[in-house]
Amino acid sequence: MKKIYRSACPLDCYASCGLLIYTENGRVTGIKGDPEHPLTRGKVCGKARKHLERLYSPERILYPMVKEGSDWRRIQWNEALDIWARKLEEIKRQYGTGAVLYHDASGSNGVLRGLGSRFFNVYGGVSIPEGSLCWASGKAAQAVDFGGHQAHEWDDLENSRNIFLWGRDPGRTNIHLLQYLKRAAAKGARLISVNPVRVQTGVTGTWHVYPRPGTDGALALGMAHQIIAEGLIDKAFVEKYTKGYAEFAALVKEFPPEKVAGICDIPAEEIKLLARTYAGGGPSAIMFGYGMQRYTNSGRTVRCIDALAAITGNIGVPGGGANYVHQHWKDFFTDLSGAEFARAGRTFPWPALARRVMEADDPPVRSIVVTRSNPVTQLPDTNKVLQAFRAVDFVVAIEFFINDTAAEADLFLPCTTFLEDEDVVVSSWNNYVSYMPRVIEPLGESKSDVDIFTALARRMGFLDFGFHSSQEWLERALSRAASNGIDLERLKEGPARNPAAPRIAWGDRKFPTPSGKYELYSEKAVEKGLEPLPTYVPPQMLSRETENFPLYLLTPHSGRTIHSQFWNLIPDETLGSLPAVEMHPQTAAGTGVNAGDRVWVESSQGRLQGILYTVDDIRPGVVRIYQGRWASQNGGVNFLTPDAVSDLGSGSCYYDCRCRVYRCHD
Repeated sequence: MKKIYRSACPLDCYASCGLLIYTENGRVTGIKGDPEHPLTRGKVCGKARKHLERLYSPERILYPMVKEGSDWRRIQWNEALDIWARKLEEIKRQYGTGAVLYHDASGSNGVLRGLGSRFFNVYGGVSIPEGSLCWASGKAAQAVDFGGHQAHEWDDLENSRNIFLWGRDPGRTNIHLLQYLKRAAAKGARLISVNPVRVQTGVTGTWHVYPRPGTDGALALGMAHQIIAEGLIDKAFVEKYTKGYAEFAALVKEFPPEKVAGICDIPAEEIKLLARTYAGGGPSAIMFGYGMQRYTNSGRTVRCIDALAAITGNIGVPGGGANYVHQHWKDFFTDLSGAEFARAGRTFPWPALARRVMEADDPPVRSIVVTRSNPVTQLPDTNKVLQAFRAVDFVVAIEFFINDTAAEADLFLPCTTFLEDEDVVVSSWNNYVSYMPRVIEPLGESKSDVDIFTALARRMGFLDFGFHSSQEWLERALSRAASNGIDLERLKEGPARNPAAPRIAWGDRKFPTPSGKYELYSEKAVEKGLEPLPTYVPPQMLSRETENFPLYLLTPHSGRTIHSQFWNLIPDETLGSLPAVEMHPQTAAGTGVNAGDRVWVESSQGRLQGILYTVDDIRPGVVRIYQGRWASQNGGVNFLTPDAVSDLGSGSCYYDCRCRVYRCHD
């Protein structure tokens, strides 16, 4: 019997695309875009279509396994849960619950996929990462500046006269934004990309600006200097809605375009023109990506860019905004985390997690549990990560495949995909919530996160966990939203927009900061270890001796994968035997390597082999290797990246990395 189900993609990206799932006789036969989804309107990327291939992949593990020596032994669920429960009880008795590290991320989004946190809070509270490998620095910076997080609806770009894509590459990571950029351009908007890489905007005539990596904050201050010098500020907004303008105006006198040109390697006249374009041509929108905040100076950088919007009045107006992320879902769902049950616990900065695990002694980390993530591939400084995982007694991986992390595990538990259990999913970059139904029964012996943690809680007698069905949990999660007419039955009819989300960010000009204003001068920033004003401090890599490592390493997202997901589904003939190492022809010539050479890329953390390709879409002096390829596939770019922690929000510093490239002779 043929059926069609409306669903949504659970991947952690900008869209959470609406999907149509086709089934026949209990088997998924196709996945297409849902043309009735109000945002994505039937368009999906190749990653969404990979869900079907992953579902039925012959590499997918569909039964529990325990490692004995270096070999896996297939076991039944009862034995697997008994082993895990005994370990947790033993660790709690000997060391306390903080000796367990729970590593959960957003590899597969959904309200119920986060119930592992509830289990470990009921257990007593454990060690968890704080910050993020993704967005933490910019998020923390906007909390300082605005007091919270809001973003404009995407279609508001049609009201913009200028759109600055600052570190954002929509062609690879946000394809649904392209249609809005094209519409805006058709109405006369100008697109400006600020990025060491030429990004894909879909708009002919995009103005590409290529700053030296890690210098975006200086560029923003140089623009602010010129805006103030030419009297292009919005005086009414500045006087009524900002705190600290006089101090900020004094600070940016130290950043004239001529000085900034030397920092950013951009001509002073181009910096002046950028300033006039942003401030003098009608409403201007900034669309942040995450690239510019993967350095040690990331919090400062985002504060500097935010300040441009504040001094020009591009806040709270159609076509404006400093759009980074929103937290419109914060009060939408009822909290299921069970935080009230935790009596202990601690946090480690996420980028330095491996180092902190090995340093911990009160208590030591004796077990790591991993869900919805692949930290051995994705954490920086892979050599250190492997040491940390191998130093603990017991690692549990809840996964689909034996990826780099699962290979280090002692217990493997097979989980379901979003097609095999129901959930509700949202995105932090748009305002739609969607229901994901179970469209087929779980394959093999795989279980949902809800079923796994419920069964473990029963075994351990954790009554406070609550023994509910998926539907009952979802009804509880939506109990607050139900007062606004969005309950589970409503979502089964199709996606719904969050009624509390504004179309224009900060349209009421009410900022939940201590002053009630946008804060150019912030005591909160001082409390967090920064200067009170947005300023530029060079990233660590620019302060280091560069003779041994003269090149900048960038490790962005590939358009065909998301982090480490789906790399194992790329055919060998397409994947290639080694990662692609890309650089500008000018850089290759100066380095003494040629296209097609097998090369070593080396940093102070480690080295990696690859095949050299010359490309013209990155600035000279930069090396690009796409992140996510597994070490077991001769990948593992994070063998090269540092485990430094950013200046704000405990963010990652993947791009704060210098390297050298040389031909392999072995």
